[in-house]
Amino acid sequence: MYHSVALVLAFLPAVINAQTDSPLLSNITQAFSQAQIVPDLLPSFAPTALVNVAFPPAVVSKNSQAVDIDTGTLLTQNQTSIEPALFLVAGDNTTSLAGNQSFVLALVDPDASSPDSDTDKTHFLYFLGDNFSVNSSPSDPTRLVNKGPALLDYVAPSLPAGSPPHRYVLVVYQVTAGGLNNVSSLVNATTSRSGFNLTAFANAANLTSPFAGNYFLVGTDNNTATASPTTTSAIATRPTRPSPTTTLPTTIVPTIFNGAMARGPSVIGIISFVFLVLAREFLGA
Repeated sequence: MYHSVALVLAFLPAVINAQTDSPLLSNITQAFSQAQIVPDLLPSFAPTALVNVAFPPAVVSKNSQAVDIDTGTLLTQNQTSIEPALFLVAGDNTTSLAGNQSFVLALVDPDASSPDSDTDKTHFLYFLGDNFSVNSSPSDPTRLVNKGPALLDYVAPSLPAGSPPHRYVLVVYQVTAGGLNNVSSLVNATTSRSGFNLTAFANAANLTSPFAGNYFLVGTDNNTATASPTTTSAIATRPTRPSPTTTLPTTIVPTIFNGAMARGPSVIGIISFVFLVLAREFLGA
């Protein structure tokens, strides 16, 4: 009897992990594909973690709140006027987000107009930082903090009048054991933001595939009132991100597990199966 029960219980965690780990990452991967971020900006995208974005209010008042975006959310230029807070969340139970890990972050608009033509598109770099890590504070455990000055400071989105919404893509790279090449020789204050090639920069800086990513849309005041997010924003399962007005969770594991339980009865069914096995063994005895 004990051998049967042990076998079932040993198998159960692997099944639960399969139920809980994959949807978080597959949804954002699908969103990047549907929004054509792959291949417009990135040749491929297979993230290990998820990055959440929260824009502080442009004007602080008693009732003002941060804008916590969903993937593909359509925002106004005013809502994105201040540099956002960023939170890195592991996409599965095997990903470690230790405070000593270093990350490079880039925010790119792949829909910018070329300086030479109103119809041709180019990539415009809105932010680039190379010394980010996950905050080690228990009260703010998932927030990304920059330990040094940015390579290129954040500039707020600014669209030409009448322009359709642009995609703004945040990409997170993890600095691997091989280290980071001298990025100051690749990008500095004199580097042109227009025509920035993110893939070429990543290759030159010794960065591997993106570790995490997210995107949002920004429109002009005229079209933001009537436009709606693209179909990529209608993602059935998203990671629960910390509310800007509440204390951040001290662990990401309950978030992942609760999300899996809410997605369907499959995990509950497996647990029920364990109890059936136990009952049969006892009755048989």
